Amino acid sequence: MEENNDKIKRNAMLIGAIGGALIGVVAARMFIRAAEAEAAETGKELSISPAKGLQIGVLVMGLLRQLSNL
Repeated sequence: MEENNDKIKRNAMLIGAIGGALIGVVAARMFIRAAEAEAAETGKELSISPAKGLQIGVLVMGLLRQLSNL
């Protein structure tokens, strides 16, 4: 019985890790596209401001908090 629980835990961690990595790559790609469009529109070079970084961090923390309440 305990062996079955260990398998379930391992599989859940593996699926969560792979899913999180894939979602992270997609989110980063979307962010890059938006930043490139903004840079092309304004004529400035591609960069991330501390305010944008903080916004993304707060959004991620909120998402994690929501997931932990499931």
